[in-house]
Amino acid sequence: MGEEKLTYVGLSYGSYLGQTYANMFPNRVRAMLLNGIVNAVRYSRSAEARLAMFSDAADEVFGQFLSLCASAGPERCALAGGERSPVERWRRLLARLKRGPIPAPGANGTALSRPQLNEGDLLLSQFPPLRAPTTWPQNAADLDAALRGDASALENAASGFTSPDGWGGASTSAAIQCADAPARQRPRSWPRVFKRLKRAGFLQGRLHFAWEWAPCASWPVRGQDNYRGPWNARTPNPTLLINQRYDPNSGYANAVRAEQYLGNAVLLTHQGYGHVFFQNPSACVDKAMADYLTNLVTPPRGTVCQSDQQPFDPDFR
Repeated sequence: MGEEKLTYVGLSYGSYLGQTYANMFPNRVRAMLLNGIVNAVRYSRSAEARLAMFSDAADEVFGQFLSLCASAGPERCALAGGERSPVERWRRLLARLKRGPIPAPGANGTALSRPQLNEGDLLLSQFPPLRAPTTWPQNAADLDAALRGDASALENAASGFTSPDGWGGASTSAAIQCADAPARQRPRSWPRVFKRLKRAGFLQGRLHFAWEWAPCASWPVRGQDNYRGPWNARTPNPTLLINQRYDPNSGYANAVRAEQYLGNAVLLTHQGYGHVFFQNPSACVDKAMADYLTNLVTPPRGTVCQSDQQPFDPDFR
């Protein structure tokens, strides 16, 4: 770009790239704004540590989905109302799937999917909606339909991951991650790693095991020049960290930890939901980003921004 110093905005994995650059070339950074924070220490340690980090926030976010659904009531959330709470209905759905698959007669169907929903497909179906709270009312309706005996919508959501294109996308991600930090355990250790990741997160631990750990455990090459730390270099101006309080893929704890280990960083908490800021808009966050990128002004430490709307609100968008 021909600039003397870098002005950078990094979202999700881009926050890891930003932290890497800031620690390799701290004096070349003018502004560094990171959102959906990756804990670079855990990410760069090993595939096992990285994927436990990717798995440990989704269960809390799903709990928020169920809690907000209950508060919204049956007019705005199909899982609410009646004799059972949304939590009880979710547990009932899991118990139903333990007994066997649920028919999905209206599912699109691919060579790698069946017209029925099993527990693995249910977990796959919940990955996209947790990232995008605008879809929570529809997701609740789809879960309710499965409880009533028709899992077509959930099976369609899962089939996007079980198709060849879905696995192709996972392989691209694995190629990047395996080079950033390889697996420490070999393929024969899969039962131990599987149990560890399942403990880290019920909803997503097994998914990350299949998508990323299994490829990394057998990856035929290793990155030769990947940066693995240290992560405490001090940039001339503070790095601005922004994280949703309930982000299923970049847990809030990552941002709290990053503010501690980075040499010069300020964390702005976004009291919102979903993966990265635009999933749950906030005028307060928008202003803070603009002030920082144009004038290098960071909000006071401990600042919390509210979202403009809450999931299940009629005007949420």
